[in-house]
Amino acid sequence: MIMDKDENKRKFVTLYEKYRYLMMKVAYDVLGDNYLAEDAVHEAFIKIEKNMTKIGDVDAQKTKRYLITITKNATIDIYRKRKIQMKREIFVDELGEENLPLSYMKTNSDSRILDILKNLPVKYRDVFLLKYSSKLDNNEIAEMLNISEGAVRQRLSRGKVMLQKAINDLEVHADGTCGSNR
Repeated sequence: MIMDKDENKRKFVTLYEKYRYLMMKVAYDVLGDNYLAEDAVHEAFIKIEKNMTKIGDVDAQKTKRYLITITKNATIDIYRKRKIQMKREIFVDELGEENLPLSYMKTNSDSRILDILKNLPVKYRDVFLLKYSSKLDNNEIAEMLNISEGAVRQRLSRGKVMLQKAINDLEVHADGTCGSNR
């Protein structure tokens, strides 16, 4: 870790001590594995170290949101890599031929849905992940993001509409692709 100012070093240590458990919870809620969650938090702190200039007050809600967002993105990256790795570990000889297309289709669908979620605008994605991955209630999300509970409900509603549209587009595209291959 190369940091040029003692102030940045102190800030980094303070961030680590203050937020590592929250970041672990966010990562664990998605991955369900302590070791993978630790890897996600480690990756997040590497990104944080590279972007220390973007972090102001350690205690600010904006800082907390920024750290959670970096953690979620690192977690999603690990989740996606793990899904790809698991897909490669499937031995074709062990599967019946009737199961093969379904297994690959499910993995591809999961990856596409994660891509859709990752490409949502940040304000919708953050609320969505806090609600459904971290299992926080609307009041906790509102407090964490420093917005009203009504704004949380509105972002969830609009995010669902965006997700549904993207999933419908994905299904239409998949149906069109499957039909042209026959």
